[in-house]
Amino acid sequence: MPNAICGVRVTTPAAERHALPTLADVARSAGSEILSLMEMPADDQQIVAGSVLYDSTARPTKFPGAVALAIGLSLSGKRLGAKVRELSDAGYVAIVYKSNGTSDEVLRAAARDNGMALFRASDSVPWNQLAEIMDAAVIPHRQSGRTLVDIRPGDLFDLANTVAAQAGGAIAIADPEQTILAYSTLPDQPIDETRRSSILSLQVPHSVETDNDYRRVHAATDALDVTTQDPLLRRTAIAIRAGDSVLGSLWLLELADDHNEDADRILREAANVAALHILHKRTTYVSNLTRQIDLVQPLLFDPKRAELAAIRLGISAPSICVAALGVWPSDAIAAETLQSRLRLFDTIRTACAIRLPSAVCGLSDNIVYIVLPQTTESSRQFQRGAILKIVQNARRLLSRPVLAALGVAATIDCLEESRVNAELVLSELVRNVAEGRIAADSDDIVADDDSLGSRLLLRQFVSALTTAGQLPGAHAISIAAYDEQHKKSFEETIYAYLSCGGNAIDAAKSLDVHVNTVRYRLSRVEPLFGIDLDDAETRLLVWLQLWARHN
Repeated sequence: MPNAICGVRVTTPAAERHALPTLADVARSAGSEILSLMEMPADDQQIVAGSVLYDSTARPTKFPGAVALAIGLSLSGKRLGAKVRELSDAGYVAIVYKSNGTSDEVLRAAARDNGMALFRASDSVPWNQLAEIMDAAVIPHRQSGRTLVDIRPGDLFDLANTVAAQAGGAIAIADPEQTILAYSTLPDQPIDETRRSSILSLQVPHSVETDNDYRRVHAATDALDVTTQDPLLRRTAIAIRAGDSVLGSLWLLELADDHNEDADRILREAANVAALHILHKRTTYVSNLTRQIDLVQPLLFDPKRAELAAIRLGISAPSICVAALGVWPSDAIAAETLQSRLRLFDTIRTACAIRLPSAVCGLSDNIVYIVLPQTTESSRQFQRGAILKIVQNARRLLSRPVLAALGVAATIDCLEESRVNAELVLSELVRNVAEGRIAADSDDIVADDDSLGSRLLLRQFVSALTTAGQLPGAHAISIAAYDEQHKKSFEETIYAYLSCGGNAIDAAKSLDVHVNTVRYRLSRVEPLFGIDLDDAETRLLVWLQLWARHN
């Protein structure tokens, strides 16, 4: 699979090369709030032609002047120096990476040795936004004198740069919740603390003053002047609307002494165009995700259509495994909107495109599914390690734990078995995390049948017996009915006693009662229920029935 899975590829005939930016231009334009320049070669006039997402597991394709967005690049990998040389040999001039708290000294040394620029990105900024920032840093140089109609549909960063060039200030575009959607990255723009902190966190800091400013802008029908803390600066804002709905707002920050008399007109025109781009971005984003979800759905849930779905998705492996992923606690996403669920899906899908390029992703209810073509045990181990990195990345981006379960291997026509098994593993994994047996931030958040052991196997037995009507069973039902009628606690006492291996003292400790209370209750079991707890087979049967009720 080629490593340039997305990004901008730019052809550079000789007549146009002078319009492309240099490394020095990009360093000035990218924005130091998001990208820190760590290394710059002596020749900072090298041409930058575009940016691509870089798959560190594949050899880079030749792309003179490219910036590699190194998603998932291990800063402690043994081949780190060799990978930097491969990029340099393929014509790449710069690398964008995230350190995630890891030392980057080896990478910096390799960049210096190979004459490459190095940009360290903020860990909190999504890679798709970094791709937009890098593209925007190139586009203004590539096409000078652009107008609002020249902008690629949905490219809000390009829009922000174009408006900033026309208005002569710095532009930011925010959604109604004050999340920063895009901002201009032209050199030498004015900046104040509000803009700086908003760009760093991609969120306008909430305060009584800023919240009131946003309410005023959303309620107004034209551009408004907004007070700034710095008297040398002037801020103007306008709401972005589609009919009566507020889609966001557009903000201009300029030097007060260099106020553009046409600023209000420029903002009005830009707001109208921004509405179209935001709507396009929303519909494209949702339609792309839902299309893939629709393709994967029959593969997982409709055995009769599974083979045809596999052909459409390009899956032909004889052995396939399904992974099921969900957030913890499991009800955290259930109450959220479809947009939040799609964000979970898109976060995992994007990471899969880098770490597991042959996999496909689907979404049903609150579970994200990854369909993993596999052939050997070693590939399964690789997939498990990749999924661990995917859920760790998702946890950082979503600020909540994500758990993953691997189902058994199956053929395409029996893939439903792998999905059901993955769901059982995930449900047991959730219970283990909830009950403290597994830490939500440990490597054990990726599990399968083998790693969860006898408890999962027992649950599968109980599930099958329950479906067949054999459980919870007569003993458990009669004990529960007696407790309900007489307000007693025989069920929890018997269950605790049997779970403690027939030790009354340990059972009393787990119940926080006196041991004589436990012994008295046990002495009443046979007279009341006809159950002989001295018989090993009876003990096993009663424990299984009670375990089924408790689990």
